[in-house]
Amino acid sequence: MSSGIQSFLKSFVLGRKDFILSRSEYKRIILVGQLCLITFTVVTAYFIYDLLMGITYAWPYQLGCSVLTFLSWLLNRNKKYVAAKLLFGFTINVTLFLFSSIEPVQTGIFIFYIATSLGAFAIFGFEEKGKAFFFVGISILLFVLSLTLDLKIMPTVTLRQEYILINLIINFLVCTLSSCLIIYFLINLNHHTETALRQNEAKITDQNHELMKINGELDRFVYSTSHDLRAPLSSVQGLIHLTEVSESLPEIKSYIGMMKERVIHLDKFITDISDYSRNSRVEIAQSKIQIKKAVRDSLENLRFYPGSDSVKVELHIPDDLFIVSDETRLQMVLANLISNSLKYRNSNGQEPFVNIIAKAISTTAIQIEIADNGIGIPAAHLPRIFDMFFQAHENSKGSGLGLYIVKETIQKIKGTISVESQDGNGTRFIIHLPSQYPS
Repeated sequence: MSSGIQSFLKSFVLGRKDFILSRSEYKRIILVGQLCLITFTVVTAYFIYDLLMGITYAWPYQLGCSVLTFLSWLLNRNKKYVAAKLLFGFTINVTLFLFSSIEPVQTGIFIFYIATSLGAFAIFGFEEKGKAFFFVGISILLFVLSLTLDLKIMPTVTLRQEYILINLIINFLVCTLSSCLIIYFLINLNHHTETALRQNEAKITDQNHELMKINGELDRFVYSTSHDLRAPLSSVQGLIHLTEVSESLPEIKSYIGMMKERVIHLDKFITDISDYSRNSRVEIAQSKIQIKKAVRDSLENLRFYPGSDSVKVELHIPDDLFIVSDETRLQMVLANLISNSLKYRNSNGQEPFVNIIAKAISTTAIQIEIADNGIGIPAAHLPRIFDMFFQAHENSKGSGLGLYIVKETIQKIKGTISVESQDGNGTRFIIHLPSQYPS
């Protein structure tokens, strides 16, 4: 069935509705409307057929049932859901009782009590199970009374065998159709509930893993930050004391230079903490970025980085290479990786260099490479270089947060990063980013 027909049928059954939060309630409202329409159609068809066949004993009751089921549909369509279900339940049971009391058993009218019992649980649901059990009890009671009591509500009729056979076929088909519709509704509702539960369980599991990761990182973060913040401050305090007791101007200048170095280290560590916090909490801000300009801006910000004047930087980036992403986060990544190449340059013999290459590798992705001939990374340390607070070199003066922040930031903008390195023979970082940040 096409979506246009489905949309029309839902609109016809429900009318113009406000948003219904509960999926089960929404499906239940549709089911009530459908059952009202099926009952109205079948009883009206019987009414017309009996008149054509010259059978007139039942038309007042058939007409009454048609009117009341149509009224139930109207109540359901106008948000009077409880009233619609109650009226529909009473109408069906009373109508069945009237006809099962006078018609031959061979017409199969009794089988509709099965459909009404199933329908009671379907339309009321677990939330109104008391009403559902009440109507099931009513159906059972009326079924027994129609078989055991001769109430003479209507005169007993004698029907032709052909008419009885036609009634049996129609009653069987309509009861089967209605029961299948009700059972399908219950199975469908259960399926969607189980699917939603499985999805929620998977989501909760992922969130638990993420929380465990965050808690572990937080423990390490608190421990390491308190240590790394205290160390330079303690050093500065010691240098201040030495400065106070020293009477040698060269010594005092030396101590001030060392204090400056500790303060610079402390400032870099605070910057790393700020970057970590910003990447975790700030929403993605998309903009069109020219890759070459982004790299040049990062290099300009590192112009006064210690040792930068001794490193040869080469760019191989097309002017027309653009992506749509978060510029602040991209600058954060570039600044960290380029500053690492400057910091860990190899000053033994060959001229230090940094090559930055960017290119489109498909219509939807670009690749950025930052390669240097620095001191490299030992092979045993490569699997851990993106861990929080991990430092691959004994003489490292960084916070150990830089590459961790790089990886977390790249993941935030839906990219990936990998590394190739040899101890003493340079390092190459390869970044893949989508050309268009996915919505």
